Amino acid sequence: MMTRGLVALALALGVAFAHAAPPADEPPANLLSAPPAKAAALDAIFAQFKLERLRCKFSEEKRIALLAKPLRATGTMYFSRDIGVARLSETPKKEQLVVTPTVVRIRKGTRTEEIPLDKSKDLKAFALIFPTLLRGDRAGLQQAFTITLRGSDKDWWALTFVPKSASLAKLVTKVVVFGKKTDLFSLQVTEQSGDTTNTRLLEITKNADVPDAELKAAFGLQ
Repeated sequence: MMTRGLVALALALGVAFAHAAPPADEPPANLLSAPPAKAAALDAIFAQFKLERLRCKFSEEKRIALLAKPLRATGTMYFSRDIGVARLSETPKKEQLVVTPTVVRIRKGTRTEEIPLDKSKDLKAFALIFPTLLRGDRAGLQQAFTITLRGSDKDWWALTFVPKSASLAKLVTKVVVFGKKTDLFSLQVTEQSGDTTNTRLLEITKNADVPDAELKAAFGLQ
C-alpha cells in the first residue's frame, strides 16, 4: 500500500522545468550548491507563507528512467488552509486530485480512487508537504524532514526537504521548493529511483483574490 500510494501520488502531483521556452527569470544554476543559510533567514521565508488560500496555473514535467520522453501535464492548483490542496489537470487528460489531512482522492471521469493517509505516516508526510508549507507550519514539517535553506527572502531561495524516516527516504530522496522573494516558482521531487518531477507555478493569486465559489468548485464542494 505504501509503495502504490506514493507512486500514485507522485504521478498525480508530478515533480527539470516544464515550460516549452525558458522564462526570462530562473533560479541561479548554483543556488543549490550555495552554503546553507542561517536559522534567521529560514524564519523570514516561513513568515511569508501562512496563507489562507491560493490559486495558480502549473506546468509540469516528470522524467522517468524507463521512458524515452518525459511525461508532461498542465492545469490549475488550489490551496485552502481549511481543506488542503486541489489539483485540476487539463492535459494530457482531465483529472482532479484532492489532498486533505486524511485522504488523497483522485478522480478520472466517473472513477474515483481514495488513498487514506492515516495508515501510513510516511505517505502522509510526503503528501502534506505543500499544504503544510503554505500554512507556514515549519514545526510540522520538521517532524518528518530536515529543512535546509539556500539563498534568502531578498532574492532567489530554495528550501530542501530531506526525509528523516529511513522508510520514506528509500522512496523519496528530497523535495525542493524554489522561490524568489515572496513568490513561489517551482516544486521539484526526486525519487530514490532517480526519477524527477518538476512543477512550475504560474499566475499565482492569493487569499481574498481567490473567490469562494471557485475554491469550492475546485474541491468538489458544490
